[in-house]
Amino acid sequence: MLESVDGLILAAGKGVRMVSSLPKVMHPVLGKPMLQHVVETLHALAIERIHVVVGYGHDKLVSEFSKFKLEFVLQEPQIGTGHAVQCYAKSFQVPPKNLLVLCGDTPLISRITLERMMEVHFEKKPSLTMMTMELPDPAGYGRIIRDSSGKVVAIRESKDCTQSEKSLKEVNPAIYLFDGSSLFERLGKLSNHNSQGEFYLTDIIEMLVKDGLSIDTVHEEDHLSTLGINNRTDLSKVAGIMREKVLQKHMAAGVTIIDPLQTWIESNVSIGKDTTIWPGTTICGTTDIGEGCTIGPNTFIENSQIGPVSIIRQKFLRGAVIPQNTILEPLSQGFILPENQE
Repeated sequence: MLESVDGLILAAGKGVRMVSSLPKVMHPVLGKPMLQHVVETLHALAIERIHVVVGYGHDKLVSEFSKFKLEFVLQEPQIGTGHAVQCYAKSFQVPPKNLLVLCGDTPLISRITLERMMEVHFEKKPSLTMMTMELPDPAGYGRIIRDSSGKVVAIRESKDCTQSEKSLKEVNPAIYLFDGSSLFERLGKLSNHNSQGEFYLTDIIEMLVKDGLSIDTVHEEDHLSTLGINNRTDLSKVAGIMREKVLQKHMAAGVTIIDPLQTWIESNVSIGKDTTIWPGTTICGTTDIGEGCTIGPNTFIENSQIGPVSIIRQKFLRGAVIPQNTILEPLSQGFILPENQE
C-alpha cells in the first residue's frame, strides 16, 4: 500500500428486524460473526488501524472482538451515519491521512473492489473516492446525482428523493474512502433537517462539491458483494452465497461434493484432494480433513482432525483427532484399516 489508510466500520445499530437480543453484527455467517468477515477483509488489505463504531449491546461486542486489536467508539444515541462518524472524530481528533468507511453488516464486501478504490484514490488524490453500482430495482438505496458532465454532485437518500430522482438506477452502497482532513473539516456542518431527522454522512458530498473539491467513483459490478443484512432472511441469503463460494473452492481443489445443496462447510475448514463428501454433511470450525477420505452421509464434524484415507459415516465428532486409515461407521467404535489396504 502506497499510503496509510485507517478503517472505520459502522456497527452501532440494534438491527430491530433481526428480532434478537444479540447485536446485529454479532450474528454468525458461515461460522463467523458478520463483523469478523469485514474486519478480516480490511486486514487482507493491510489496513492495520481499524475503528468500530458501536452502540446497542456494545459490551458484548467489545468483549467478543477484543482479540482483534480494534479501537471502539461509542455512538449514543444512534442518529445517523454522519453522527457515527462525528463520534469517531471526537474520539480521534487528529484526522487520518485517508479513512475507509463501510458498514459492519456487509460480510461479502469485495476485497478486489476495495483495492481498486484505493488505487484510484492514491493515483488521483480526490477528496473522496466512493463506490457506486447500478441496480434494475434501486428501491431503498440512495441515488447518485450527477451533473450534465457526469460528475457526482450529490447523494440523495431514498426517502428524500424526488420522483425523477427515484428513476435513477445508479445507487450508493455506502462505501467511502475519504481524504481525512477534507472529511473532518465538514463533519461539524452536518444537519438533521431531513425526513429521518438524522445526520447523513452523504451530505458531505454536496459540501465537497460546493467547495470545488473532486470526487471519484469506482463501479462495483457484483451487486451481491454489497448485500447488507437487515433480517434473518438476509442472513440466510448471504450465508448461502458465502457457502456456495466455499464449496466451489473445495471442488476446484479436487474435493468431490456429491450434493452441494445438502452440504455445509465453513470457511476455516481444509480438505485434502480426492476426498468425497456425501449429502447431509456439516463440517465446521477449524477442521482439517486429509486426502482420500470419505465423509458422510449424515455426518457432523467440528474442530477436528481427520487423517488421510479415513471413512466417517453417520457420526457426530467434536474436537476429535482421527488417525489415518480409520473407519467410523454406524454402530462402530472405529477401527484401523490394515497397512496394505487403501
